Amino acid sequence: MIEIIFTSRPLSWKPISWVNAITRIKTQSPFDHVSLKYKGYIHESTAGKGVHKIHFDKWVKGREGTYIISYEIPDRHLVSFSKFLDLQGVPYDYWANIYYLFGWKKMLKKRSTKRMFCSELIAEMLHLENSHEYTPDDLERILRKYNSYIDEI
Repeated sequence: MIEIIFTSRPLSWKPISWVNAITRIKTQSPFDHVSLKYKGYIHESTAGKGVHKIHFDKWVKGREGTYIISYEIPDRHLVSFSKFLDLQGVPYDYWANIYYLFGWKKMLKKRSTKRMFCSELIAEMLHLENSHEYTPDDLERILRKYNSYIDEI
């Protein structure tokens, strides 16, 4: 089964917690990250690692108290894993976060060819045009037609 996972980390003293909180506030969303889970692995783009794959058991470590909402994608053909392979290793797009932070979403009208943020990767894998314009919240609204569940790590 393929799952698109949206996360909402609790606020803490860790710096990443504050970045996630700012992301939620500026995108007016309960979600601070989106990734794709398939065959026990998470496919995502994160700060410091860029586009990569990590085993789910390793991914959940340090995410205690994080709420997740997962959407089950019923058809493997709806997701492009070849696109992920093409993008694997691409660095994270810090500039996109800065643009959102300062309300400069219009700066995202031009797609970076050298960097990628989390929702952009998932939008690419879902064959969505203008993938660089999607936030986690935008993707969640699109995926509401699929079965979902809410959980806490």
